[in-house]
Amino acid sequence: MRGLVKSLVLLFVALAMFSCTEVKNDYTPYISFSAFLHNPVIVNDSIVGCKDSLAAAYDASLNSYVLDTLPLNDTVLFMVGFGSRGNDLTAAIISADTFSLKMHYSVVGDIKAALASKSKPENGELYFVSGYNFVLFPVTYVARKAGVHKMTFTVRSDSKFSPVSYTFLQPVAAAE
Repeated sequence: MRGLVKSLVLLFVALAMFSCTEVKNDYTPYISFSAFLHNPVIVNDSIVGCKDSLAAAYDASLNSYVLDTLPLNDTVLFMVGFGSRGNDLTAAIISADTFSLKMHYSVVGDIKAALASKSKPENGELYFVSGYNFVLFPVTYVARKAGVHKMTFTVRSDSKFSPVSYTFLQPVAAAE
């Protein structure tokens, strides 16, 4: 009988110890995109129109989304969101050929307060202090060179399923 009681006490102690530990779930981080607006018309802080929106079609052979062709010197505006659900967001990176596509990232206000010191928002490199799991901001680019230009969006979190990346190819037509 004494052995049974001792075993039950050890079992309860083991269960109590397990219940005191924090169980962390791992979620796959994600990236979301709004419509890619071609030559948006902006009045004050509102988009009041645009020439068109660019469609994106996935090309499995390129492992990339291919956007509609953009004329040289035209502008595109879209929103990008980087999220990590129940995990901490650690980084959001946008890499592109900035000579061919002049990029601008509108990272202001609360987003800047969440950034770690090694961040370079002007280069699309955002690193976050602990405790944040979503960021959303507008991105604008101007087509400066004819050709097909790559933009890669990467999100990192403290999840074992991190990172996640998406690649977009932006064809730009030569001037007529």
